[in-house]
Amino acid sequence: MSRPRLTIVSIADARFLPGLVVAVSSAMAAASGATDYRFLILDGGLTTDSVEKLSHVVRRIAGEKRVEATVELQAVNPARLQTLPERRGSRMTYAKMVLPEILPEEESIVYLDADVLCFAGIEAVRPPAGAEGRWLLAGARDYFGVIEKDCPWIDQVRPAERKLPYINCGVMWMNLARLRDMDFTGRSIEARAAAGNARQGDQSVFNFLCRGKSFILPDSINHCTAIGSARPLCEGNMNLNLHYIGSPKPWLGPPRTSNWLAHQLWHQAAAAISAEEIPLPIFAPPYDRRQIWLKSWLYTVTNPGRAAQYRSDLRSLKDPGEVLAKGRARWCGRSGI
Repeated sequence: MSRPRLTIVSIADARFLPGLVVAVSSAMAAASGATDYRFLILDGGLTTDSVEKLSHVVRRIAGEKRVEATVELQAVNPARLQTLPERRGSRMTYAKMVLPEILPEEESIVYLDADVLCFAGIEAVRPPAGAEGRWLLAGARDYFGVIEKDCPWIDQVRPAERKLPYINCGVMWMNLARLRDMDFTGRSIEARAAAGNARQGDQSVFNFLCRGKSFILPDSINHCTAIGSARPLCEGNMNLNLHYIGSPKPWLGPPRTSNWLAHQLWHQAAAAISAEEIPLPIFAPPYDRRQIWLKSWLYTVTNPGRAAQYRSDLRSLKDPGEVLAKGRARWCGRSGI
């Protein structure tokens, strides 16, 4: 019996390879078994060997799920990349802006950042069935919340549109066909060149050009790690895709208090995916623990909401929801890994 096929696009260079492996493999491990998968990786300097190793892991997981899955390296014309701005020394951050142009055969795709750990999976990353043609994007709301909080082109936005939802672009559905119709790639590069200081770079462009046409998905499909974000993990909720925004990424440096528990989950997954023995949780305190404790006390009167977020971060260090045990059981049960 034939199954629908989901096309997922990610972008990575050698520095982000560990994150890419976990993002793609965990997305595959969360598959329902009702959908085939095609992963397209925009090549930011990955080796053929590394992509083949990732492909082997994905095929192994797909075999357990009894579905088909492929991993393909998608070349990007270097001359095209030169038209993009740089962010922290790399143009690959902005490469998602050219996806409508370089994937002309695709009607729609799911975009998955290389710093995501999927527990909820990505099959629900789309608008409601039958409504896809109405939307350009679908994604979870970002911390900024509304367009006006990160829009260098605010003078071009009508007052009635300034409170429209602002999505996080780390995990999102893209209607490439309609984005091509509006010449999104050309308009986005032109807009970015005149941007000034957009706080979130390419994300500000997506939200500006697609305002009013972004379907809002549950936060669980793109749960961003930040101050206070450990609350659902403290409650034992693992029906999330953890997006490791900011720095350091789990494979690049030690965690802060706010993302300590999420970092432990990432390292569990990385060990399972690489077929190493899954290590015991690391309970060494994060480097900013004392600072967070002081803030949780100082903000009690001046900003009680913020103080509560700091307290939840400190509480997460004890793993009250036992998500590390749940994560270990998940990967030891293999779930296709």
